[in-house]
Amino acid sequence: MIKSKILMGISILAVLFGGCIHFPGDMVAEESGSSADQTAGTQASQSSSASQAARTVTAIFSGESLSEEKLEEIQAKYAELEPLCQSIYASAEKKPLSDWDTRKAVSREAIDEMEDMIKKAGYPVLNSSGDYPAFLERSEEFYAFWNSVQNGVDAETSYWEVSDSGGLNYYEFQYTNGKPYSVSAFAQWSTDGQLKIETAGKRNVLNWDMTYRGDFYYQDVPTDRHWEASILLRLKPVDKTLWELNQKYIKPIGYYNVNAFLCDWDKTEYGNLSFNDLFESLYKMKNDDYVYTDRFEKDQYPYFHYCVPAELFENTILPYFEIPLDEFRERALYNPEKDIYPWQDIDISNVSYFPNVIPEVIEYVENTDNSITLKVQVMCPDMQTDTLFTHEVTVMPGEGDSFQYLSNKVTYQGEQELPSSQPRIPAQRTDI
Repeated sequence: MIKSKILMGISILAVLFGGCIHFPGDMVAEESGSSADQTAGTQASQSSSASQAARTVTAIFSGESLSEEKLEEIQAKYAELEPLCQSIYASAEKKPLSDWDTRKAVSREAIDEMEDMIKKAGYPVLNSSGDYPAFLERSEEFYAFWNSVQNGVDAETSYWEVSDSGGLNYYEFQYTNGKPYSVSAFAQWSTDGQLKIETAGKRNVLNWDMTYRGDFYYQDVPTDRHWEASILLRLKPVDKTLWELNQKYIKPIGYYNVNAFLCDWDKTEYGNLSFNDLFESLYKMKNDDYVYTDRFEKDQYPYFHYCVPAELFENTILPYFEIPLDEFRERALYNPEKDIYPWQDIDISNVSYFPNVIPEVIEYVENTDNSITLKVQVMCPDMQTDTLFTHEVTVMPGEGDSFQYLSNKVTYQGEQELPSSQPRIPAQRTDI
C-alpha cells in the first residue's frame, strides 16, 4: 500500500461523510426557498446571446436555487467579461485534466493573462499565479463590504476566479436583513466560444469572520464533523519570506498524527516527541518521494508494525536532529536482534481525525548562534478561530537545503482542543 493512497483515502472519506463540498453542484435553477441541504432540480441556463436547452443534473449539495432575475443578472456580468477573455482562451495551449476526462486544462500563462485582463477591467479577481497562495486582487471592495456588515448595513460584494480549464467562476457575498448568504456560478467555454453557466446556487452562510491578518474565512456547507468545511479567502498576498519559511520547515511535518509541533521539547530533552511518526515526513523531505510500505517486513508482535531497516531509518531521521545515537535508539524502540525500528503508517487503527488547520509563520528571529526561531500561529476556520494555538520552532540551517530542528514550544493555546499529540505506536502512548 502506498502512503499517498492512504492519505488520499482519508481525504475522500472526509469529503464524502463530512459533507464538505465547496461547489454548488451541477445545476442552474430558479429560486424556490428550499432548505440549505436540498438537492437541486432542473433549470434552463442562458448565455449572453441565446438560451440553452434545459437539462437534468444532480448535485451532492447545491443549497438554494437562484431566481430567474438573479440568474439573468449574473449572466449579464459574464457577458461583460466574455469578450475580454475569449481570444485568450481560444489561443491557449490545452492539455487533458488528470481528474476530469471531459475537460482540458489551459496553460498557466493563459490563466495569468485572463486574470490580468479582468483586473485591468476593474473587477476583483483571484490572483493564482506563482508558487504562493491565491489572493484577491482589488480587494478594497471586499473590505468596504465587511465594514458594512460590521455596522449592520445591508451590502454585497463579488469577485471572479479563472479555473484550471479556463472557465470563469463567479462568487458573491450578501448581507441582507442581518443574514449572510453566498452566491456562486461556474461557467465553461462552449464549442462556439461562449461562456455557458453550468452551475449556480445560493447558500446560507453558517459563519464568517476576518482573520488576525485581514483575510476572510467562511462556511456555507453544513457538516457534522467539520472537516475542511470552511474556506479561507486571502485578501492580500502573503509575505513571501514568511511563506517560504513555512513551506520549508512547518508544512512538510504538519500536525496530523505527528507530534513534533504539538509538544514541548528541545535538543537537551526531547520529552514526548515521537521520532517514529516522523519517518514518512522526513523521508519525503529528503527523497521527494513517498514511503512504500510493501518494501518492509511486517511484524505483529508485540503490536503491528513495519520493520524499517536501521540504516534507512537512522539516515532518514538523524540528519534533522542533534541527538546521540544511543538515546535515539532507546527513544525510537530500536530492535538490535533484527536491526530494525518499528513504524506504523497512518491507517484506520491509529488515525486521529481533526478539522483542517492552517499554520502561518508570522515572525522569525535570527539568533546569535545562527539558528532561526519561527513564530507560528495556527488557524482553524472550521472551529471558528484564527488562533487555535501558537508555537515557536527553532531550526539550525546547514549547507545547501540541509537543516536541523532544535526545539518546539507551545506558547499559547485557546479553549479548543488541539490535534492529538499521542504517538501511533502503542508502546509510546500515554493514553492507554
